[in-house]
Amino acid sequence: MIDLFKYELRTNYPHMKPRDVAIYERFVIKYPELYKEVQYDFHVGDKPEFDTSIEGIADAKQYMLYQLKIDVLGHTDNRIDILEIKPSAGPATIGQVQGYKALYLRDEKPNKNVGMVIVTNEEKLNMRFLCQQAGVTLYIV
Repeated sequence: MIDLFKYELRTNYPHMKPRDVAIYERFVIKYPELYKEVQYDFHVGDKPEFDTSIEGIADAKQYMLYQLKIDVLGHTDNRIDILEIKPSAGPATIGQVQGYKALYLRDEKPNKNVGMVIVTNEEKLNMRFLCQQAGVTLYIV
């Protein structure tokens, strides 16, 4: 299992780009009680069917380079949210978070409800409606 961290500002966030970090930190500041714990850069999806060892040297985690990566998993007592942090998120981001949820449910078989969340810096036309239709929570920060 990937490490759980307290939901708070940190000095770094695994594999988040600077623009994503700025959005995520505004989100944490604006909603400090939303989650208890979080996980970052959570890998889901199939492992590649080819050999991922380098020159015959096996690396147990090399396959992770080929998997999809959930930016943040937000944990509460009764729910796990899949958070996609994205500048200028558009409709394709809805499909992205839906795919992550399907793979997370298949791979992890969580014993809690799983939600889908998009955190972005601007509200593009139609995004609120499309998110509502898809069961995705949209945060603009």
